[in-house]
Amino acid sequence: MLALAGTMAMAMAMSDGAWAGRPLSTDDASANSQAQCQLESWQDSIGGLRAVHVSPACGLLDGFELGLDVIRVSPATEQAQARAVGIKWAPEWASWQGLRFGVKAGTLSEKAHDEHAWHQSLVGASALARLPLNAQWTLHLNLGRERNKLEQASTNSYAAALTWSPEARWLVFGEVLGHANSPACQAVGLRYWLLPDKLGLDATAGRSNATPDSRSWGIGIGWYGISF
Repeated sequence: MLALAGTMAMAMAMSDGAWAGRPLSTDDASANSQAQCQLESWQDSIGGLRAVHVSPACGLLDGFELGLDVIRVSPATEQAQARAVGIKWAPEWASWQGLRFGVKAGTLSEKAHDEHAWHQSLVGASALARLPLNAQWTLHLNLGRERNKLEQASTNSYAAALTWSPEARWLVFGEVLGHANSPACQAVGLRYWLLPDKLGLDATAGRSNATPDSRSWGIGIGWYGISF
């Protein structure tokens, strides 16, 4: 099993955090507009381990977004620290029959507490799709390929999420994500918008199939529509 930082970063980011819209780990087929940014921060806990993420993302051009993720894991003596960078391309015209499409790619690096250098550990790319089912329900799908640089092994990745917005300030979701050669992860969560589409609080819970002591918990905050 990868270090907690790597696992969470790839499950939430490339499957990209940094680049998925909280509270989902499944990424959305949309991107910030040019000169528009967002800042998300959250904490995930599993067993006695904790990972704190700080993840800004900005639209460089319409439909083209750059995202970063800095992950601080504790206990630092047991887990590697991590950082990730990713790009997403999801132009407005990439749609068909109500479906919206996009692609993303990214890389994650890790550094152990007793090392001075960062080591690239994972690279990956995914295709994204979003399908609004009606005014309240939306389906998100991701399908990708990842390369573990440390183990020199590649695998397919997947993620699917169903969201429900019963009214403007609430979002509820369920999702499943994982890799072809490992048990799937399941998660549920919700978001409450303090300021609609601008400032939101969220909470998540997840577990891995057939994996003892794999329950995880998360809380986070997201600030969107930041202009520069």
